[in-house]
This record gives sequence, C-alpha cells and structure tokens, in this order.
Amino acid sequence: MRKDAARDLLIARGADGLDHPGGTLLAHLDRVEARLAAWGARKALRLAGLCHAFYGTDGFAEQLLPLEARAVLAGAIGEEAEELVYFYASCDRDVSYKELGNEDGRFRDRFTGETFTPTERQRRDFAELTAANELDVLRENRELWSRYGGGLLKLFTRWRSLLSEPAFEAARELLTLRGAEREAFLRGLERGDVVRGVVSRIASFGGTFVELGGVEALMNFPEVSWSRYDLPSDVIAEGEEHPFMVLDVDMSRERISLSLKALESDPMAAFARGGFGGVRVGMVTAIAPSAVLVEMAPGVEGLLHEKDLGGLAPREGDELTVEVTSVNLVTRRVALRLRG
Repeated sequence: MRKDAARDLLIARGADGLDHPGGTLLAHLDRVEARLAAWGARKALRLAGLCHAFYGTDGFAEQLLPLEARAVLAGAIGEEAEELVYFYASCDRDVSYKELGNEDGRFRDRFTGETFTPTERQRRDFAELTAANELDVLRENRELWSRYGGGLLKLFTRWRSLLSEPAFEAARELLTLRGAEREAFLRGLERGDVVRGVVSRIASFGGTFVELGGVEALMNFPEVSWSRYDLPSDVIAEGEEHPFMVLDVDMSRERISLSLKALESDPMAAFARGGFGGVRVGMVTAIAPSAVLVEMAPGVEGLLHEKDLGGLAPREGDELTVEVTSVNLVTRRVALRLRG
C-alpha cells in the first residue's frame, strides 16, 4: 500500500525523531492524514497530507528530501500526490495566502520564483490541506492557538468557498473564542473602534455576520452603505475582508454591532452643505404609491410628492428638473419641487 510505503520513507528520513507539537513530526503527519480522511478527502490528498513536510514548507524549514529527489517520493505515493506535496511546499505564503480565495489570485512558487494562477482543484486541495495541518498544530499547542488562532479563523473564513463543510466547521469549533477568552476579547473593544473582519455569511433577513478572529459580529441591514441597495450582497460578498466600525458591544448578550458605512463620508451631509438653491436635474430611481424618488447625487435621493408632479407620470430612469426645498439630516429626507 502507498500509505505504508510513505510511512516507511518518512521513518527512513527521520520523521519519527523530529520534535513537533503533539509529539514527533511523524505523529503530526499521521494525524493530518487521519483528519483529511475523516473529512472525506480523496486518496491522493490524504497521501499528500501524510507527506506534506518532505520538501519543507514556508513555515517548517526542515527538508526530509531534497527537491532533486522528487522521483523518490513519487515512486512511493504516486505522481498526483507528489505534485500536491510540491505545490503545498512551494507556497510563498506572504503572496499566496491573501489571494487564494480569488479565482484569478496569484500563487508564488518560493522555490522557482514563478507566479501563476492555480486551478480550482489546486486551490481547494491547498486550502483543505492547510486547514488539516494548521488545526492539528493549534490543537496540540495552546500558545500557538492563542497567538495565531484568530488570524487563521479569518483566513479560513476568506477561503470558505474552497473548504469542505467538515473542514470549515472543524476550524470554527477549534478557533472560536469561549469563556474568559471571549469575554476578554469583548471587553477589549470600544464603541468607535475600527476592526478588520471577514464577511462570514449574509443571512436571509439581511443581517451580515462578520468574523473578527474568534468572535462573530453582526452588521444590521442599514449599516452596509449610504447608497441604495436591495440586499447586502449587492455591496459586499462572503469571504471579503473589510474594516468596520464598532457601534456597540453588548456584554450581556455577548454581541458586537458593526458598521461599514460609518467609515465613509455621509453623502447627505455633504449634499446639505451645498444642495440648496438653483435648479438641477435628477434621475428617477423608484416609484412609490404617492411619490417618486429622485437621485440628486450619489447616495442622495429626494422625494417628490405626486401632488407636486403636475400630472406627470415619470418612470424609473427618467430625468426631472427640480429644486431642493429642504434637507433633514435626522429623518434623512430631501424635499423637492418640480421645476419646468
């Protein structure tokens, strides 16, 4: 069996004598292979998980085989699995990690310096193997869990579309903060703080959940953008990382409320400073039962009542000549008068 041949080669190259969190390197590799098997990975990926340290990695410099001996490993585990081992080992993490979730993201080979766009299969295999490897390390070493767990959970949230459901759920189970560590995280936040988070999911009710690195926060529907939108997904997407402003930290419910639009200038406030007087042209953006909405500037819509239309029946996209009669920054309403 190829697995037996791989383990024999690992032992021959000293993997059973190298220290690693949770015992020896061989013990770690066995656990990675077992985790991938539990997640339903195909045989080649499981073998790559068992052998992923043969050429060293960007985070583990020790090489069990030089690159010139790739044929030796291929003979033991097969060409597909060996190519996965090389692909994983060759990753320049500074370049590749942040782009792996993008279909056209760059991957840099740290051995050759080549930069290219990997296939979807390569991206999925790399993400799955990374999750199996890193979760095992952090499960065995609490100090590393405390130092890197939050960052890894944000990384795996960015890679959510690439990971199998069991892999992502395992990451959330291990890396989500609980108890005193969760409380300390919450107490470390204040209203007005700016934090970076990854959009983890957009719920059917319009709420947007954001992974902050061990704690998931909520952004309510109106806090996505100043501009008109039907759904948060019109503005943002799952897996994207953004800066957010903390609006509130509710310790009793352990809930963090965020805003994306709070970090942008309020277009209505800017409009109010210079929006009065004169005649201007706006575009009809929506038709209501007794009024129409007219866009006066990006992110600013005014209201023109039906009784003031003078018999006109405008449609969306039509242009109207209007005058701004009032701007209320509390109710966020701009009143208009039709002009000929």
